[in-house]
Amino acid sequence: MHRPRTAAERRRCFREVIDAGLVACHGAYDALSARALEQCGARAIYVSGFAAAASAFALPDLGIVTQTEMAEHIRRICRSTSLPVFADADTGYGGPLNVAATVREWEAAGVAGLHLEDQTFPKRCGHLAGKSVVPVAEMVERLGAALDARSDPGLMIVARTDALAVHGLEDALDRCRAYARAGADALFVDAPVDEQQVERIGRLADELGKPLVFNSARTGKSPFLSEVHLAKARYRIVIYPIEMLCAAQHAVTRVARQLLAAGDTCAIADQLSGFAEINDLVGLGDYLQVGLRTDTGRDSMRPAGTRKQGASGVAKRMRPAVPNNRRRAR
Repeated sequence: MHRPRTAAERRRCFREVIDAGLVACHGAYDALSARALEQCGARAIYVSGFAAAASAFALPDLGIVTQTEMAEHIRRICRSTSLPVFADADTGYGGPLNVAATVREWEAAGVAGLHLEDQTFPKRCGHLAGKSVVPVAEMVERLGAALDARSDPGLMIVARTDALAVHGLEDALDRCRAYARAGADALFVDAPVDEQQVERIGRLADELGKPLVFNSARTGKSPFLSEVHLAKARYRIVIYPIEMLCAAQHAVTRVARQLLAAGDTCAIADQLSGFAEINDLVGLGDYLQVGLRTDTGRDSMRPAGTRKQGASGVAKRMRPAVPNNRRRAR
């Protein structure tokens, strides 16, 4: 049965792998995809607000999913894996009190780190047009509330700015400097549009001494850069936020069309995971072993003379007694 490490252990692990070099956080859109990523060898999981809205609610990433709904989504994913989980916390869902409550909920869910952004509320996906950002002082206030709210100092709080698309690169860099001074553990400039911007942002790592996050969404605005390239550019965290979701949606659509056209499963049989493979992923065998041990324990507690009855013993116990008058009539 899956036995996750404690949240504190995962937070310590997350910081250690970041200190050692670039770590890739692969996007899980639900608990099963997180388990599959761990089985495939991923070192960390990312939980995207876009992926959560799309997969769990069939909604766009426009701030519609509530704090409570997102917290439960993250909690399920954290329970399904022993890997560190890095999660989207949007704007913190309101003012400083809401931000503090969000941090406490995300921490209780088991995340190793979260990122908080400087968009106005409600926010929208960082790679969509029409974003707006709050003043620097307001974001600094959000960060202060977040840092004060965490009970485990090992919980990594990352400051994300969306100002690049709104006010340009220099404003985004200045915001990072302010957020670093406010105590953010790491910095995240979302949606640089070319390698020159990526390189310029990367120089903040030496200037500020903070780890940097790069969003490597294949469908986004940023260039497609290898992990080797990003490591040389001084980034320490790369997220692949929606790749697993996009792959799953592509597969579901393809298989659904083929099944609807064929009217039987022969045409799609080679595109399906096996029943045994899914059961292995969810740990069926381990759960059955627990059930077997439980049954054995119950059997050992039965009164002497009633243990390990076979089918005939059960049948005899269940057979109704023969009335005395019928016995005399024989």
